[in-house]
Amino acid sequence: MQHSDVVAIIHEDETVARSLAEEIEASGLRVVTAALGSLVAAPEEALAFFARHDPRVVVYDVSPHDESVPFLTFLRKTKAGSRPTFVLTTTAAHDHEPLLREAIDLRSCPHAVDSLVAAVTRAASARRAA
Repeated sequence: MQHSDVVAIIHEDETVARSLAEEIEASGLRVVTAALGSLVAAPEEALAFFARHDPRVVVYDVSPHDESVPFLTFLRKTKAGSRPTFVLTTTAAHDHEPLLREAIDLRSCPHAVDSLVAAVTRAASARRAA
């Protein structure tokens, strides 16, 4: 699997992840999904997921799940998690203010999914050019 081919979506809600995957796939990118809670519960599975799919871009939901922010920090510090560009989203109100400033709020705007697809496409193109 080529690194440039894959966008990974890590989200707490499987229905939202599938919906986002359909939108991103429509832009011509290949998408794989994983449940945030499952990866948090088994970090070795998260590392295997990254090794198996080698994503160029990761859409990561900063959720009110107590472990989403520490797990994001963990992922970004691993060799596998340091390669892709992370595009952060949120679908719930919570107290992770610094991260929310860089996250696309999927609740607040009818065009948020379009913004997400554009951000993912830009990130994939930038990583490809690098």
